Amino acid sequence: MTRGRLPASLPALAVLCGLLLALVPAPATAASPEAGRAAFERLKCGACHAVTRPDPGMTLAQRIARGGPDLWFAGSKLQPEWLAAWLADPKPLSGIRYDRLSPELGPPPHPAVPAPDVADVAAYLGALKDPDMPTGVISAEGDLPPMKAIQGRILFGKDQQCYACHKTRTRYGAEVGGVTAPSLVDAGARLNPDWIYAYLTNPLRYVPVPRMPIYSGSVFPGYDRDQMADLARYIARMGR
Repeated sequence: MTRGRLPASLPALAVLCGLLLALVPAPATAASPEAGRAAFERLKCGACHAVTRPDPGMTLAQRIARGGPDLWFAGSKLQPEWLAAWLADPKPLSGIRYDRLSPELGPPPHPAVPAPDVADVAAYLGALKDPDMPTGVISAEGDLPPMKAIQGRILFGKDQQCYACHKTRTRYGAEVGGVTAPSLVDAGARLNPDWIYAYLTNPLRYVPVPRMPIYSGSVFPGYDRDQMADLARYIARMGR
């Protein structure tokens, strides 16, 4: 080798390295809630979904007129992975149209979010949280003590017969239940356990005109917060 001269093979090697580096995928760009908000507005999602808390005095007609559920607490309610997947490929959660008793027929009325916007819109909705919702109250991890599991199952299946409106899956794998409320078959993958508990103990905060029972007052006065926690843990394990 002549001193001060590079081997003839080095330029070719540099070209090869450059080609190999070009094949390495670029790091994914982090999802942006700000970009998601812009996409949310561009797609006119606010025509059906509210991202601010409504007036507690909302009427049923006003709720139906929204066209879709409120999203001001979406990040408190929904699991991030489920939310992004649903935005990309929306499927009906029940067998009826939103707040109507007419069957959900044909393609889902909710359009898919364009692929380039999915991660950003999911990040934006995930940042919409109820600041007053307690966290760390309910966990879906680990095994429930046997008596707690039994209590939750009794509350769900016997005391309230929640499957009359909500579809669920039996321990043998069969899907059973009604279609007039959101399916709970995948509740563990879709819902935040703390939100389940918060909703059961104060449904009017999230749905001012609910069809769900209100487990307080004169109608269902016998259910305390420990029982609601058992029911929330039971639901949070569905589909996990």
